[in-house]
Amino acid sequence: MKDIRFLQFGWVLAASLIGVVMAGGFQAPTEKVGVVDISKVVENSDFGKSNQEEFAKMKASRENLLEFIDTNRVLTTEQGQRLRDLAIKPTMTPEEKAENDRIRADVVAANKKWTELSTKSSLLPEERNLLDEYARRSQTMNDYAQRLFREFTNDMQGWADKQKLTSIEKARAAIQQVAKAQGYSVVFEVGVAPYGANDLSDAALTAMNTAK
Repeated sequence: MKDIRFLQFGWVLAASLIGVVMAGGFQAPTEKVGVVDISKVVENSDFGKSNQEEFAKMKASRENLLEFIDTNRVLTTEQGQRLRDLAIKPTMTPEEKAENDRIRADVVAANKKWTELSTKSSLLPEERNLLDEYARRSQTMNDYAQRLFREFTNDMQGWADKQKLTSIEKARAAIQQVAKAQGYSVVFEVGVAPYGANDLSDAALTAMNTAK
């Protein structure tokens, strides 16, 4: 595979999806208007930072596996599947970590053997058979790695979308809380009103971090 890097994850939110955050239930003879950078609130919140750290960990473990397969293509189907199952675990137990290391060591040794046989001028029948077996594994692993790439990409995008929606809901709740407490009737997302005064972003961030 020529490119096994996943797209970078971003919490940037389109203003058209956020629009106006109403204070909710607050009535006043004249409107008090504020603005908020909801992307800033989400990205800098404890919840947002935790999500970004988790995504980076998921991304690193999956890319590491794909790079390993790309470098050592002599995995058996069983080895490839087991390494995949271990790679997607949030945290491996000591026993699983030892198993992961053992499988990788076996694969590295097989890859070294493949290189040796590939450069050998004369092969015994059993060596020829083993060389052919490694060639079959290489093709199988090439196809498998491409399937894994698609699987990992879809899974991580789904996870990111779910966390993003949850983050927006938490941020909107915090903004409404601050707006009501400070007497605002309408709060615009900064993308809708870029020159608006009364920025509630920092207060909303604090409210989001302290929410139960």
